Amino acid sequence: MFNEMVIALFPDKYEPNITRALDSINKLLVRYFIGISIETIAITLLNGFGLYLIAGIDFSLAFVLAFFAGVLNVIPYIGPLTGGLFGVLMSLVGHGTGDPSIGGFIVTVALIFTITHLIDVFVFQPYIYSNSVRAHPLEIFIVILIAGSIAGILGMLVAIPAYTVIRVFAREFLSNFKLVKKLTDTI
Repeated sequence: MFNEMVIALFPDKYEPNITRALDSINKLLVRYFIGISIETIAITLLNGFGLYLIAGIDFSLAFVLAFFAGVLNVIPYIGPLTGGLFGVLMSLVGHGTGDPSIGGFIVTVALIFTITHLIDVFVFQPYIYSNSVRAHPLEIFIVILIAGSIAGILGMLVAIPAYTVIRVFAREFLSNFKLVKKLTDTI
């Protein structure tokens, strides 16, 4: 239904281009959201096993905190910070604050969240985001940076899907320009 509404907005001569563009956008965005889901699962597993095996937190609590952090991780900047702080605070509740080794415990839990975040930023995100929308990792980084400077965190959140839509329409309608060909040859 959405496709038909979009196609109806354009002259008939553009229908094949619009149809191809909408199909490509659908496929790429599905890949992107699958990538986000994989990233969330990876963050949950890393944090969960880290909290359970290294920090000694109860298995159920460790994975609830890890899942919460994994879901929040989708939100740039604020998500990982909020998930990590929440994880540290809630693990304290589960651990108890009267323990004399509480300082070491806090540092351990904070390090688990920090190391997981670094793995995410330097390994998962470039690989998952660039492969899911078929763009170079540096290209993705620049797009997120520009979107963040224009529209803040909300801009960063929608940057990759919006860029994907723009790239596909540029490929369909502006492919005679060299720059557009270069940026869209992988989709």
